[in-house]
Parts: sequence; C-alpha cells; structure tokens
Amino acid sequence: MAQLNMVQAINGALASEMRRDDRVVVLGEDVGKVGGVFRVTEGLYDAFGEDRVIDTPLAEGGIIGTAIGMALYGLRPVPEIQFADFIFPAFDQIVSE
Repeated sequence: MAQLNMVQAINGALASEMRRDDRVVVLGEDVGKVGGVFRVTEGLYDAFGEDRVIDTPLAEGGIIGTAIGMALYGLRPVPEIQFADFIFPAFDQIVSE
C-alpha cells in the first residue's frame, strides 16, 4: 500500500471522484491554477478544466451558498474554505438559510 500524506490522499480522492462522476465540482479561493493554499487541488484544473475546478472570490459565504445551490441542482460540489477560522462568515448559509 502506498504511503501518502494527507494532501496527497485528498488530492487523489478528489481526482478519483472527479473521474468517476462528472457532477463533482471543486470550488474555492485559488483552487484552480494555483492548486489551493496547501496544494490540495494541484493538477485538478489542468485535468478537469475551469468548469469543474472553479476559482472564487474571497467570500466564504458566497462559496458555501454557491455550493448549496449547486447541490440543489444535482451537482456534487466540494467547496474549500482555506482555514477553519474563515468558516464563520459562511455560518448563516450553513445554519440559517
């Protein structure tokens, strides 16, 4: 069994699911060409394109709200919030709306 660090394991799982299911979409700040702040999405933009690996503005509430809307329409969004402390601006989308 291959030994992977957490970043490699998450990247591999995302790539595997994106190959398996065209409805899986990754969105977040710098997840596209940059590959995310921790490089978790590195290579996914090149492999799956800008329609499935979407760079978003710096707006956590918008990222989560968009992901919820995508899910309501049958997509399988994977939103990335860069740091745990940044989730608080999105709480209204998660809890109230």
